[in-house]
Amino acid sequence: MRRVLHLISASALALMLTGCDVSPEERLARAQQAFEEHRFSATRLDLGTLLQADENDPQALELLVRTQLMLGDGVGAEATLTRMDGLGIRPADHQELLAEAFIIQGALASAAAAGEALATANGLRIAALAYIGLGESDAARDAFYRGLDADGDRSRLYADYARFAALNGDLSRARSLARQALEADPDGLDPLLASADIAQTAGAYPQALKYYEQAHASWPESRAALLGRIGMLGDMGKMQDARDLVSDAARRMPNDPDVIYLQARLAADDGDWTRVRTLLQPIEDSEDTRTQQLYARSLLELDLPEQALPKLTAIVRRSPQAVEARRALADAQMALGDAGAAFDTIGPLAISANGTPGDIALYRKAADRTGRAGQVAAAFANAPPERRIAALLAQADADMRAQRWPAAIAAYEQLRRWTGDSNAMVLNNIAYAKSRTGQTAQALSHARAALKLAPDNASVIDTAGWLMVQSGQDRARGLQLLEKAARLAPDNADIAEHLKQARKRS
Repeated sequence: MRRVLHLISASALALMLTGCDVSPEERLARAQQAFEEHRFSATRLDLGTLLQADENDPQALELLVRTQLMLGDGVGAEATLTRMDGLGIRPADHQELLAEAFIIQGALASAAAAGEALATANGLRIAALAYIGLGESDAARDAFYRGLDADGDRSRLYADYARFAALNGDLSRARSLARQALEADPDGLDPLLASADIAQTAGAYPQALKYYEQAHASWPESRAALLGRIGMLGDMGKMQDARDLVSDAARRMPNDPDVIYLQARLAADDGDWTRVRTLLQPIEDSEDTRTQQLYARSLLELDLPEQALPKLTAIVRRSPQAVEARRALADAQMALGDAGAAFDTIGPLAISANGTPGDIALYRKAADRTGRAGQVAAAFANAPPERRIAALLAQADADMRAQRWPAAIAAYEQLRRWTGDSNAMVLNNIAYAKSRTGQTAQALSHARAALKLAPDNASVIDTAGWLMVQSGQDRARGLQLLEKAARLAPDNADIAEHLKQARKRS
C-alpha cells in the first residue's frame, strides 16, 4: 500500500513540475497582466521567480519597483531603484518613483525635496504630502495649488488635495476636487477613496459605500478599500452584512489590529464576550480607543469589573466626551460598590442632550445610594428635556438621511420613551426605518398609529399605504392610501413610484 501512495505522489509531483514549465517571456507577460489587473501579490511572485533566474532582468526589475510601490513597500522600492541605477537601468520616471518611495517610507524631507525638484503635478502632490507630515500646512497648500497648473497626470493630486481641503473644513472645494479626480481617472484608487472620504464627511453614507465598493472591486488588494467598505457598513448599522468581508480581511491580514478589532466587533454583536476578550487581549495596550473600549466592555460582560475599571478610567480621562466609555465606567464603579464615583461619572452625561433614560436611571440609583437625590432634581431643573429632545431629533434625522437604520431606530425609540406615542412623525419615521431592517410587523403597527394621528399628512399616508402593499396584509387599503397621498402631494416622486408599483401588484 505504501508503494502505491509513493508512486501516486511521485506522478503528481512530476505533473506539477511539468505544469510549472513556463518560459520567462510567458511569466513576464503573466506578471504584467496581473499588475494591470491590480493583483500585485501575484505579480511579485512571478517576478521573484524571474529574478531568481536572472537577477539583472531590466523589465522584471522595473515592474518590481512599481509593484513594490503599489504594495506600500517604500524601502524595497528604493533599494530596487538603487540597484537598477548601479546597473545603468533608469526608467524615464526614475525620480518620480524615488520620490514616491520616500513618501511611503516616511522620509519626509527627502520626499519634499524630490517632489519639488520634479515640479510635475505628481511631484508637487508628493511634496505637499511631505509638508503635511512635517506640519507645514501653508507649504502643503501652496504645493497643491501649484500642482493644479503643472504638467502630468493630476488625478492623484486632485484626490489628495480634496482630502486636505476637507480636513481644513472647506467641504465645497473638497467636493469639487474629488469630482475632478474621478473625471481624470474614474477607476483610480486615490480618486475613489478620496470621494468616499468626502462623502462620508458630508454624511452621504450610501454614496461613500458605493465608492468603497467600486474601489474594492477594482483594487481587490487595497487594504484601505476593504477596510473602508467594512467600516462604512458598520457606520450604517449593517455590520452583519460585512461578515464575509471581515473573514476575507482576517485571512489576508491576520495580524492587522484593525482587522482584529472588526472580528471582535462581530463577536460582540453575537454576544460572545469570551471571544471578544480572546481576540483583543494580545492588543489590549493599543492606543486605539475603540479597541480599548471594546476590550474593557468584554471584561465587564464577563463580570470582571475590577480589571475593566483602570482601562475605562484612563479612556474617560483622556477623552471625557467618550459617551460609551463613560457609561461603562459608571457601570463598573457601581458593580464595585462605589456609587459616589458612579454618580460623578454618569452625572454630566445623564443631564446632557445625549443622556438616555438608562443614564438617568443609573444617575438616580447612584444618587439614592449616596443620599444625593436633591442634587438630581436640581440638575434636571437646569437641563430642560426640550434640549435633549431637540438633540435626539437632529441625530435621528441625520441617521435616517445616512441610512443608518439601527441607529435611527435607537434614536426614535428613545424619543418615544421621552414623548410617548403622541408624535406622528416620530412614529412614521420609526416605521420606515424598521421596514428597512425587515421588521415589517412592527413597522406596520407604528405606521397605523401615525396615520391615526395625522390622517391627512401625505408622507404618513404614503408610509402606511406602501407598508400595507409590501406586507400583503391589506393591499386594497394600501392602494387607496397611496392614491390619496399622490393627490395630496402630486410632485412627490417617491409617492408616485410607490403608487406605480402598487398598481402593478394589484
